[in-house]
Amino acid sequence: MKKKQICITAILCLCIMTCWLTGCHGGEPSYDDRLIAADSLLRDNDPDSALQLLSGIDGSGLANSGDRAYHALLSTQASYRCYAEITSDSTIDVALDYYRSHPEEQEKLTRAYIYKGAVSEVLGDPETAMTYYKLARSNAAISDHFNLGYANLRIGYLYRDFLVADSANITHLKAALHHFEQVPDSFYVVICTSTIGNCYWAINNSDSASAYLEQADTLAKKLQLRALEQTNLVYLADMKMYGPDLHNIEQAKDIALSLLSSKDCPDDEREQLLLTAAFTLAQLNKVDSAKLFLKQVDKSNLNDGLRVFYHRCHAELARCSGDFDQFKYHFKQADEIADSLVTNDMQRQLRDVEAKYDNETLRYEALKYKTNWQLLLLGSLLALSLLAIALLAIARKAAQRKRQISDNQDMIERLRNDAARLSSQLAANREMSDSLKTTIRHQIDTFTHLVEIHYTQFTSHPEKFSTLFQKTYNANQPDTSFWSNIRTYADSTCNGIITRTLENHPSLNESDVRFLSLCCCDMPTMVVMVCMGYNDVHSVYNKKRRITAKLGPGVRLDDYILQFK
Repeated sequence: MKKKQICITAILCLCIMTCWLTGCHGGEPSYDDRLIAADSLLRDNDPDSALQLLSGIDGSGLANSGDRAYHALLSTQASYRCYAEITSDSTIDVALDYYRSHPEEQEKLTRAYIYKGAVSEVLGDPETAMTYYKLARSNAAISDHFNLGYANLRIGYLYRDFLVADSANITHLKAALHHFEQVPDSFYVVICTSTIGNCYWAINNSDSASAYLEQADTLAKKLQLRALEQTNLVYLADMKMYGPDLHNIEQAKDIALSLLSSKDCPDDEREQLLLTAAFTLAQLNKVDSAKLFLKQVDKSNLNDGLRVFYHRCHAELARCSGDFDQFKYHFKQADEIADSLVTNDMQRQLRDVEAKYDNETLRYEALKYKTNWQLLLLGSLLALSLLAIALLAIARKAAQRKRQISDNQDMIERLRNDAARLSSQLAANREMSDSLKTTIRHQIDTFTHLVEIHYTQFTSHPEKFSTLFQKTYNANQPDTSFWSNIRTYADSTCNGIITRTLENHPSLNESDVRFLSLCCCDMPTMVVMVCMGYNDVHSVYNKKRRITAKLGPGVRLDDYILQFK
């Protein structure tokens, strides 16, 4: 009997050890084949197909928590890379919670950190985004070059767009470039190289900017990445057409002509390219050719910034022809448009602020009128209460009657104090209106003074103007009512566009609302860039694309605003 028990015990121990060893050496967990296929599509830079595949999978119906977490991670990654609308971080939190409790899934935990940061960035919380990007970088394996590269790329973008205005972002972008070269991943190598070039341009290092942008252009052509190639070429043309170097001006002219002759020339950049071609040809004294391109410009399709450029082109042609009257005329027109871009908007904003506080005064008047009626009603109720007390006085003690009368008298005193306080608030509000008028007047004078001092001096160097304007703007930064005034003005002139947009698209964050308000006020790209704290126009265009994606498919931001106007 004892031998039998010993045998059974030995068999049980053997089974337990076998299960333990199997658990320790079981290798990677098994995932749903559809999820593995979607992950492969994402690694092959095909997020659209991955998102389509994932949309057909019910995440809650997957077999286990590992598959559900994997589905949440891939869905967030595909949605972000397809510019799909992201309104909360609940989906990525499913993945993050799971992989934090399964640290052996190191690569997926790194990705969960990255896309938690990306979602935080979309939701308007750059500080939280930076925290998760750095967590991703510290968690990644040394050999995980792709995720290390992508985490550094996102940190570089954050430094560029939100946190600092110096070259700190270039360090992170170069680190990202190094890791993508180790993978190797040619697509992201082009993106890093192009972005580094743009950042060097923003800090006025034209030699390094030119070197990186030309390298990015060569790589984009080799990989047949047409969209990236066109973007790099537009940046190169903008950079090279200013200054005395005829070789650079010639290159800018060639780039503009090449893009204009391309069958897939982007419509939203056509007018700018026509003006670039005209301006560079005029600088090269090819007056007839410059006029030919200038005639093709659709003046009705020019924003305020391009209208300034349009008159600059005419001024340059007049200078080449020796017609100094026309030169002065067009130069003056360009300056007046540039001045009015800030001054007129601020004057309209002032009028709107005045109307706003007039409305507030009327509201407080109505409140005062309502309070008087409340006092009358309460007085009537008090009289009825005193009558009731008198009728019940026979059955009550004298002390109780005195206490009730005293309580009612205290109530009357409090009501009188409330009425006096409301009157005091109303008087203070009137004084506040005059004070705000003075403040907004100071804002107008500040912007006007900045433009008059710096714009003409740096007409041929907009990047220098932007840097100097930003420093002076920070030193004279308006008070906290500036953004609320801009938003109020946008609502009043565009039939409540901000209020109605937030009702229909609650995913818009505070940064999106500020950007949309500036666009509704017809601010030029340079002023939008300065007001949002960006260092280059690329960030403005990128922000516009993200807001457009949130508004829905097939929507252009300019057309959307025009509907309300």
